[in-house]
Amino acid sequence: MNPASSHLPDSTVISPILENLAEPFPLELRSTPTASAFETVELNDERDVIEVQSSALAKSNSGLASSKGKFASFLAPLTQDKFKEVVYDVEHKLQIVNQTLSMLDMQGFETILEEMLNSITAKTGELLNADRTTIYLLDEEKNELYTTIASGNGGRAIEIRFPADQGIAGEVATFKRPVNIPYDFFDDPRSAQAKIQYKKTGYRTYTMLTLPLLTNDGTLVAVVQLINKLKPSCNGVLPLDQRMHLSGFTPYDEQLFTEFAPSIRLILESSRSFYIATQKQRAANALIKATQSLSQSSLDLDDTLKRVMDEAKQLMNADRSTLWLIDRARNEIWTRIAISADTYKELRLPIGVGFAGQVAATGEVINIAFDLYDHDGAETAKQTDKANGYRTCSLLCMPIHNADDELIGVTQLVNKTKQGEFPAYDPQDWPQVPEQWKSSFNRSDQDFMETFNIQAGVALQNARLFETVKQQEQMQRDILRSLSNGVISTDKEGTIIAANESAKKLLGLKGDDVIEGRSVAELIKIEKGNFSSWCRMALEARNQQQYYPDRTLQPVRGEEQHSINLSINTIADANDSQKISGALVVMDDISDEKRLKSTMYRYMTQELAEQLLENPDAAKMGGDRKEVTVLFSDIRSYTTLTETLKAEEVVEMLNQYFESMVEAVFMHKGILDKYIGDAIMAVFGSPLPLDDHEWMAVKTAVEMRRRLAIFNTQRAARNQQTINIGIGINSDTVISGNIGCSKRMEFTAIGDGVNLGARLEGASKLYGTDIVISESTYRPCADRIWARELDFIKVKGKNKPVAVYELVGLKTDAIADQTKRVIEHYHKAREHYLKRKFAVAVAEFAAVLEIDCHDQAAALHMDRCQYWLQHPPTEDWDGSWTLTEK
Repeated sequence: MNPASSHLPDSTVISPILENLAEPFPLELRSTPTASAFETVELNDERDVIEVQSSALAKSNSGLASSKGKFASFLAPLTQDKFKEVVYDVEHKLQIVNQTLSMLDMQGFETILEEMLNSITAKTGELLNADRTTIYLLDEEKNELYTTIASGNGGRAIEIRFPADQGIAGEVATFKRPVNIPYDFFDDPRSAQAKIQYKKTGYRTYTMLTLPLLTNDGTLVAVVQLINKLKPSCNGVLPLDQRMHLSGFTPYDEQLFTEFAPSIRLILESSRSFYIATQKQRAANALIKATQSLSQSSLDLDDTLKRVMDEAKQLMNADRSTLWLIDRARNEIWTRIAISADTYKELRLPIGVGFAGQVAATGEVINIAFDLYDHDGAETAKQTDKANGYRTCSLLCMPIHNADDELIGVTQLVNKTKQGEFPAYDPQDWPQVPEQWKSSFNRSDQDFMETFNIQAGVALQNARLFETVKQQEQMQRDILRSLSNGVISTDKEGTIIAANESAKKLLGLKGDDVIEGRSVAELIKIEKGNFSSWCRMALEARNQQQYYPDRTLQPVRGEEQHSINLSINTIADANDSQKISGALVVMDDISDEKRLKSTMYRYMTQELAEQLLENPDAAKMGGDRKEVTVLFSDIRSYTTLTETLKAEEVVEMLNQYFESMVEAVFMHKGILDKYIGDAIMAVFGSPLPLDDHEWMAVKTAVEMRRRLAIFNTQRAARNQQTINIGIGINSDTVISGNIGCSKRMEFTAIGDGVNLGARLEGASKLYGTDIVISESTYRPCADRIWARELDFIKVKGKNKPVAVYELVGLKTDAIADQTKRVIEHYHKAREHYLKRKFAVAVAEFAAVLEIDCHDQAAALHMDRCQYWLQHPPTEDWDGSWTLTEK
């Protein structure tokens, strides 16, 4: 029910008004006309303007005449004088009725207004003896001219739009004065498009009159275009060139139009105003309902997909609707189609394939009017329809964006359906078109769906986030199921087959106690939990993977209770998930100390974790200032790399890479602060002090370089793509400790020193090196490493310059003589460079490039020298260079 219906006047008020409006002519406004005064569709203007043929008006009984009770039936026999009298009368009554129209809820009135406009258009052409007539209304908001035409295949009217300053109609709209082109129209330079259409359709334009419809203050309402002035009382069956009046439209025609133009204008304005009001009311009511429905949907992705599709289908009167989601990782769009109440089938297509795939690729709307089979690119649709026994007639595909304006999906609506009772579609009739689908989605439909898709995007984003959370939970459950702290297996009746020692210990039993043969539901008791019910669900395959974290296990003997993470998993046949052979119960002991150790071992060495447990204040809430060294490492061109790999391959690669690199960190007493995508942040000297933390970080970087070489060798042997990394190291005083809230903390380090370490990792790409260290890290290690001073830089966000070095290797490791010569020449070049001897510096940097033509740092400095030679630095130049990127 329309929410506004409670505010409508009752029938005793409305009925007399409608009857009063209809009184002078036999027109029943409460009917729903479907006939159109238009017969064929042609393009006749420079901008492919669609013109409407009304030549049938000259036929006997008039082509305007339709079924009894239509507005056109009333207008057909009217003379010019009578027509003027009627439109004046309608004008007067519209002024009375116009105040009441906004109170009505008239969904069927849309077709009445459309038929009224068509009839007035045709009657205007008849009275002026025009073969074809079109009225273009002005859309002020979009600055477009638009009209509706009847589909050539008997479908509902199609909306045509073009800019209000294009073509002859646009010229009239712009300058607000008539354009009268006499015989022969083809001699006019503006007839180029008409000539093209003549070759396509065979319809010839000889004369044209285009007039503006203006308000009293000169504001444009519409443009009326009449084509081919006809001789009076000519036989409608004669060819057009024999019916033509070669003198064309006359000043009398223009004067005649001017006389009844104000009344036509009022009818058009009133009709259009009410049409816009009813459209907005329809949109508001439908969107309110759809929004309420989406807001009540669960966070389940399948439920949200179904709800969005159902609401879109109902909102748009579509026969079918599909919601495609975009999978960027696989460059695909996908959807799930319900096979039964609880079963879904997933469909996937590459982005760019099909109409929905094109919208996913471009983000642009695709609206294909009836009949889609006549549209370019419809062959795939035809083949699919033939195989499925369906008939696609019209289509609307629109993008869905989330709150971050990211394109996340596409709504696809198929077959705009007419209102009314129609027989069900019979696949045996393919490819014939059922009457109810002879319709098209129009501009209003697009506007409605654009608003609806905003709400759909919010619902989908929430559902996808929830889906991600569920996947993460599932991953955690998989990990926990592999633990062997306490394991009990049963048969399909729930009788224990085997149990390990840890399970017995958690239950308070001794190692020699026999529990095999006993019921697992009687043995395991969970405080505030129904283990017996959970076990039945697993054995009946109603919930095959159950996870209940942080549960209190009641002992069989004694009083000691254990906190456990409980996992209950169905043991099923690999080929038939419904063929159950038993259940597996896994109990993971999570006492406070063990839980803390288990977590800490993932971030630091066991030795450091034990020290922290002995000194809890070292990890207190908040932070302390500490001297540390921070190491950042990052995989080069990671995004490009992942685009060439499957998601499973990316995860496998990262797991192997992180496993090796984190071992290198732990080897030298560092802690893993965090993963940042494909990057690693490690800290040396926190939370507990570490002597020579700079040296530990340097050795870690060299070890990571060595491990990367092994890692790449193994990948190359498997024909897998190798990777490169960059490492940045900085030593400084930072704030280190637990930062966050009481419910969620993160042990980390923050401060300028941390930021500089990250910037140095990024700078390694600039200099073409894999390890860059700051001056504060270099100084304590200078006598133990091979290095060269790369530059004197100011990083983004900092004014004080810092010297940065390339870590070539450890002094304990021999390096090639060629490398030593590169370092020597580079250092000399840098000395000349800092003394402003740029010409001499160029020679030394050139010597470096002669030894190693790939030395990016030397090439970079040569470019700088050339710049300074042409643009000498100022007196206060300190030799530093500002990095513009992070």
